[in-house]
Amino acid sequence: MANVNKPTTESKYVSCFADSRPDIDITFRDVLLKRPTDHYLVGVDNFSMTSTNVSMIEPTTGDYADLIRVVRNRTPSNYVAGTPETAEHLDAALHVENHMLSQGAGGGYLRNHIDQFNLAISSSEIILSIQQLMHRLNVLAADVNRFMNTGGATGANNFDGEFGYGPTAGEITEHLRFAMRSDGMLQIHGTRAFWGCFSFEIPSPQYQFGFFGDRQTSDDNDFRLRRFLSVHPLTGEPTFNKIKVNPVLKPKIYKPETGVDAVANANYNAALRAYNGRTIADAGAHNAKVLQIASVLGVGQLGSLFNIHAGAKSAEIITFTTRACIFSTLERRVAIELGVSLPIKNSPMIDHSKETPDFVLGRWIWRSDSRVESNDEGGSRRYGSILPACIEYQGPQDRISYHELQAQAKIQTLRLMLFARVRTFDQPTESWKMRVIQLPTNSTDWWHMRLHFVSKD
Repeated sequence: MANVNKPTTESKYVSCFADSRPDIDITFRDVLLKRPTDHYLVGVDNFSMTSTNVSMIEPTTGDYADLIRVVRNRTPSNYVAGTPETAEHLDAALHVENHMLSQGAGGGYLRNHIDQFNLAISSSEIILSIQQLMHRLNVLAADVNRFMNTGGATGANNFDGEFGYGPTAGEITEHLRFAMRSDGMLQIHGTRAFWGCFSFEIPSPQYQFGFFGDRQTSDDNDFRLRRFLSVHPLTGEPTFNKIKVNPVLKPKIYKPETGVDAVANANYNAALRAYNGRTIADAGAHNAKVLQIASVLGVGQLGSLFNIHAGAKSAEIITFTTRACIFSTLERRVAIELGVSLPIKNSPMIDHSKETPDFVLGRWIWRSDSRVESNDEGGSRRYGSILPACIEYQGPQDRISYHELQAQAKIQTLRLMLFARVRTFDQPTESWKMRVIQLPTNSTDWWHMRLHFVSKD
């Protein structure tokens, strides 16, 4: 039998449009509901949103500020590896090493010297889709190609690299290109000349897992770091151990520089500061020291590998394929949540009052809708995703989840706020977790929400 509303049944809608902000306060001229709130159910009847400020990449700061960098392969260090490798042994070599991660005469990052070539992607850039990320990576590759083809890697312009590359006049060789397989794994196509001159640096462990996936037995760094990716320009063998840094930070327990042992304590404290300053774990990690391990190349092979005048080997492509599906590992956005100042009763979205926001009326999985098309050989790949335009998350064809309300005499003010549930990486445990943040918005963003109040009669 069809349910017929009784004459006493009350049904009310509250619509809200908001521009450029994730929260809004509504004040009603009259009391919204005739009876106390525990006589009603409430649900979200419609929710639509335009969002252009929630990046799929987690913004990071300090030493981790860049998502990815292209760095020069420096002149090899005078370094003898220890067996087994220890932080103390590595620091003994770093103590006399001039190569640093900072800007200056001994600087390691090419982008700090050559202003017109920005060989890094900042994690603070707003990246809304995999397509935008791939475009940004290939813009980075285009800068590398232009730098190499205009003679930037020949040894001039402060490029004191392990190898140099001499281009022909008007050269247009594509030395670096990024592509993505149909399974979401990133491919880095680099010429022998590129791999001889450059390596990739991914500072944040979160993005090391994002690009490279879980740790593998083939990861060869002594300190379980995958910060620097290098590829042997002759054999094509990848390694994370060609450029060495020390991640082991000593406890900052300083001795009092007073009394009989004042001089000794001062020397101890100075040595402790100097040691920590050479590590990448220190707060001033941009001043950390690096070691460059030499490639095993015969002298007779250098000309044919890195000088296009002597042969075509320098333009041969070596491809490195990552081990993570970047559709998921680099996408941090999980869900949109609508918080409301209503006294929701027994909300299933509240976990013992530990969750923020306290009162969540609705939650919708983030709409990215990434798609890939390819031929039967995995080629001719095309990727698609939703445009950053108005997206309807709750519409007339969607089921409304109604919530009971606790007793409140009257409702004359109402606050609504949007939150984003995002994935985050816990570095000490190397595991993925989630947290809730207030939804970042731009001045052009807007959203619409309609609440439906219905009495329980």
